[in-house]
Amino acid sequence: MRLRELRLERGFTQEQAAEAIGVHPKHIIKMEQGAANVTVATLVAASVAFKVALRDLFQEIEEEDSGK
Repeated sequence: MRLRELRLERGFTQEQAAEAIGVHPKHIIKMEQGAANVTVATLVAASVAFKVALRDLFQEIEEEDSGK
């Protein structure tokens, strides 16, 4: 889902994103749906293509207050 958000924010089509990342356009669809095994190299390429830090490819998980 996060990949799709970033792609749309940058105005990329799936084909443009696939070319920028270096994967087949059908793989982008699977990546966006969470149905693809994505390598670290592909994640790095996506972070470069979308001009974001690698950690920004992942949704933040809010930490619950542990009461400490």
